[in-house]
Amino acid sequence: MASPLNSIPQDSTLLNLPAEIRLQIYSYLLPNSSSSHLLSQYCSHNTWISPPLSHTCSLLRNETLPLHYSTNTFTYDLRSPLDDGVGCLTKALSWLRHNRCGKLKQLNFKHVNKGILSAQELRKWTEVFIEYTDILPSSSEISFCNQGLRYRNFAAQAAVALKSLVVFAAGVNKSIIGSGEEKELEVWIAEELEMTDEGKAVLRGVRVAEEFVRGFGAAAGGEVQGFNVLRWALMSGGMIEGLKHAGYT
Repeated sequence: MASPLNSIPQDSTLLNLPAEIRLQIYSYLLPNSSSSHLLSQYCSHNTWISPPLSHTCSLLRNETLPLHYSTNTFTYDLRSPLDDGVGCLTKALSWLRHNRCGKLKQLNFKHVNKGILSAQELRKWTEVFIEYTDILPSSSEISFCNQGLRYRNFAAQAAVALKSLVVFAAGVNKSIIGSGEEKELEVWIAEELEMTDEGKAVLRGVRVAEEFVRGFGAAAGGEVQGFNVLRWALMSGGMIEGLKHAGYT
């Protein structure tokens, strides 16, 4: 039995209209005066949101999705850890590319409240910016919100760093992704961030974070698995004084 999404209703008044008129109707229905969520409120749910009209049949799906994503402003919520945020963002952008949704109009990253805690995370973000230039908006239409956060300066510096990496990524050859030159890319990223006070603060924070992980591992008698324990320590206040001393908060 054919899926409803793959079938085309024969008695639909809308589908009997010329394509030009349908597109005009979509232009009234789809634009949203407020910002839509690119994913569900918590990106760890890994579900992106598309307009109900696109779930009716394949023709409407193909006609409405590109218009929906190219005419609205979207918010991407980073309340889950940043590495999970990058993973979910990658899946969402891959889905948009697979479904030929075109280029996003505007994208606002919300809750940049856990900073950048490793050189690897900086590289992951940059690789996403490099890989999905055909889907992501232009750098002037990408923003990182840092208002109303517990550690506002910490988040603001991370926001400025990520914003600068969006611009930086536009000039990097895409072939570097998966080439085995990840360490070289991390060096380039560090050189880019050294050009601004906020970037320098982020790099100092990265060094403090990495030292914290090494020290925690030594105290625990083994290697710390990932940065989850670091995030817990950071958000519980265990590392805040060290970051303050480094000028990162």
